[in-house]
Amino acid sequence: MRAIILAAGRGSRMGSLTSEQPKCLTEVHGKLLIQHQIDALTAAGINDIAIVTGYKSECLKDYGTHHFHNPKWSETNMVYSLFCAKEWLDENDCIVSYSDIFYGPQIVKDLMECQDNIAIAYDPNWIELWSKRFDDPLDDAETFRIDANSYLLEIGQKPKTVEEIEGQYMGLLRLTSDFCRIVNELRCSNFPVISMTKLLSLFIKDSKKIYGVPHKGSWGECDIISDIDLYKTYQ
Repeated sequence: MRAIILAAGRGSRMGSLTSEQPKCLTEVHGKLLIQHQIDALTAAGINDIAIVTGYKSECLKDYGTHHFHNPKWSETNMVYSLFCAKEWLDENDCIVSYSDIFYGPQIVKDLMECQDNIAIAYDPNWIELWSKRFDDPLDDAETFRIDANSYLLEIGQKPKTVEEIEGQYMGLLRLTSDFCRIVNELRCSNFPVISMTKLLSLFIKDSKKIYGVPHKGSWGECDIISDIDLYKTYQ
């Protein structure tokens, strides 16, 4: 099992914190975000870790065991960055992590045990964290519905009520080596700018199964500058 950390974007919503470095070099709980991810992955038994770089790529040269680069980082999205590491995706099953989150090794181990082509980690108790991050949790939330067998029914739409959100997608996935073939079968016309949740939604519409793995431990997402102050006292 290998891991890919998607660290190409700047994270402009973080303001001055990313004026000279990628968002993943922001410190949370006394440790850089990217180090949180690397530590969790290695503790779960993954030693081959690739970083997909973009903005200020030179700042990340000392992290990971391999590097891929997205030269179009400013005009593309997560999925495009992921396919910059297609070489690894074609060869091995991979854990894929966004670079602006922190989590522990157990959720990585849980994902590694899944047998489905696509498995995603989610927080069923998302409302507690989102209520602390936003005045209205629905402002920065997407629909997420899952069936009795833990397969995803819906993701990525704008919710009208909290009841439409049975969990928060964390930005942590497990993909098998069949993933690229599955994406190519979709023939998605807006591939360069498609978001990950939009891609997952297209999978569902095409009857592809996505397994949901609940996470009940400590984790967080750093997307706005106020998140840094929040995590000084939360979790």
